[in-house]
Parts: sequence; structure tokens; C-alpha cells
Amino acid sequence: MQQNRQFLYVVWLLATLTSCIKPYTPDIRLDDQIKYVVNGQINDSDVIQTINISKTSPIDDPAYIPAEGCSVIVQAETGESFDFFYNGNGDYQGHIPSAFLIPGKAFKLEIITSEGDNITSDFDRMSEGPSLGDVYWEVDTLFGNQIGDQTTGIQFYVDLEAEPQHSRYYRWESIETWEYHADYPLQWYYDGSVHRVEPPDYSRKICWNTQNVPYVFSINTNNLSDNRFLKFPLHFVSSRTSRLAFGYSVNIKQYTLSDEAYRYWEQMRLNNEQDAGLFEKQPVPVRGNLHYSSGDKEVLGFFGVSSMRSKRLFIFDNGGVTLDFSTFCNPSALERQGLKEIRPYEYPAYLMGDEETYYLVVLNEECVNCLALGGVNVKPDFWPR
Repeated sequence: MQQNRQFLYVVWLLATLTSCIKPYTPDIRLDDQIKYVVNGQINDSDVIQTINISKTSPIDDPAYIPAEGCSVIVQAETGESFDFFYNGNGDYQGHIPSAFLIPGKAFKLEIITSEGDNITSDFDRMSEGPSLGDVYWEVDTLFGNQIGDQTTGIQFYVDLEAEPQHSRYYRWESIETWEYHADYPLQWYYDGSVHRVEPPDYSRKICWNTQNVPYVFSINTNNLSDNRFLKFPLHFVSSRTSRLAFGYSVNIKQYTLSDEAYRYWEQMRLNNEQDAGLFEKQPVPVRGNLHYSSGDKEVLGFFGVSSMRSKRLFIFDNGGVTLDFSTFCNPSALERQGLKEIRPYEYPAYLMGDEETYYLVVLNEECVNCLALGGVNVKPDFWPR
């Protein structure tokens, strides 16, 4: 009897706790959702600099909305101004002579939006930094939250070895490029009639994809006796993707940061690392350094200036890792009706075959067209083979 009462109490307790968790939909006005987002990072490279300006989208219809029609100026603390001009997709580009891009120099960003509003950043000062230290990788295994959940792959690291006069705040950015292949060339297809492609079309069999690794890697050395940190972990490349199958490259960029810029990126890092668990911490409010000249509307993002150094690595032959990934190619055998099963809205239907004949097997587009997976079929200039 005592055990029964204990059991009933546990059931009641669980029911009570779960009943306290109710879905909540915040009452957000549409005009509260639309904000300007600025991604501006000027560095000391003698290249065309880019500042991206966009708008947030409604919470119920997420999309990237480039901000067109803005007037954009980068102004030095000493009075010089540099115009940036629209180049499409929210990007505003301009050139700042390298003579101005030196440690100790401060800049701010001034924007006049298409609505006539003025957005200005605080001044951000460029700090001196060291050359980029050793960047290297090791085969490693990541363990998940469930028993038996583990993934083998490649873990990247960087060494920071700075002098006392250098910045104490740093951020690294990883831009990865990998080669991947479609499983088959385009050789046969059906659009009401069977067509043979002769010779087989290999133009969309090999592609390359380039993406920014979506994590923030930031550090400060204020609490260290020396301005150095060895084996700082960067990103992990899983054996469960095609990234390591045919060739992988990563361009690591090291940025020096001001104290204010470090606080911004550290807030971004903390938010990115939050899980969606019920009892996890709430997101940290991310405060940038951009403001409207009047009113209290919020601007998202940060404008900063940095000393930047970069280094590119290549990995071929799988990096010594056993791979287990999907190419997203799923051949489907036709049934008794053969080609009649293919409906006109499915044209063109790609067919498996050889040099002599086709088979009654339909290939989805990913099987014959690597572009369907988001890459390009033009080899990057830096690709070694």
C-alpha cells in the first residue's frame, strides 16, 4: 500500500510539473520586428573593404532582406572620409588607403538609410597584433549527450603568441571550402521520350562549396601571465559529411579586437553556445556600437577595425579519417509500368544507364547535378589540383 501511494504521488508530481509548461507566443508588433543589421569589419589589408547592411524580417516569415539605397561613409578620427558604394545584396564597398590603416587609428561608420534616418557607430580603434601563429589539426572524437553518440573527425587548433604591446583581445574566423562530387554524369534522361547525352555530361559532376563556419572563436589574455595561448580550439569537421572526401581547405583569419569589440563578440559566442533546453540560461542581450542619431530604435550589429592576418590549410586523402556520409543520391527503381510511371511534372527525369542502354531506375537531381547541393562547378583559383 505504501508503495502504491508513493507511485501515485510521483505520477501526480510529474503531471503537475508538465502542466506548468505552456506554449507562449509573444505579442510582437510588426514594426518592432524590422531593424537594421550592420556587419562592418574594416581591416588593415590593402583591398576593397565591404560593409553589409540588411534588415530583419518578420518573425513569421524569416528571410534575408538587403538594405538598398543607403549612403555609407567611413570616417577617420582625424577627419578623413571614405565613401562606400552599393554593390548588390546589401554589400557596400570602398577602399581605404593602407597609410590610414595602422594601429592606433580610429574610425566610425555613418549611414543614411533610404528612409532618411541617420545611423552612426562609436569610434573603434585598431590595435596592433602579431602574425598568425601555427594552425594545425588532429583527428579527434566528439561525444554527444546520448550513450554511444560519438563522431570522429578533424579538430582544428591555432596558437596565439603575441608580445606585451600587442592587443589582448582576438577573434578567429574560419572560411571552409571543399570539393564534392555527384555520383553519376548526366547520360540518359526522359521527358516523354528517352534521350541519350553523348558524350556523357561531366560538367556538373565536380563542385566546390565555400561557407563561413557559423561559430565565434574569441579569447582575451588579460588573466594570463603572458600574451599567448597554445592550442586554442577552432572548428570541428565531422566524418559524417562529404567535406573531407575529395579535398578540404580552410582559410583562418585572425583579428585583433578592441575591448568593446571583444565584449560584443563574446556576447555573440555565448548566445551561439546556448542550447534550447528548458532549464538553459536565457540569451544574453547583444549590444553593438551603432545608434540612431535620434529616437530610441535599436540597430543590430557592430562596426569594428582590426589588424588581420590569415593562413590557408589543405587536407586531402580524408585526413586519415574513415568517412560515413550521404551524397543525397537516392536511385529509385520503376515498377511494372516502367517509364509510364513518370509524370510530366517530373520532367526531365534522369535515368541510370551505361554507354549502351538505360535502366528503369530514376536518379534524383543530386545524383547527376552537384550544383543542386549549393556549390559551384568552377574550381577556385587557390585550389591546388
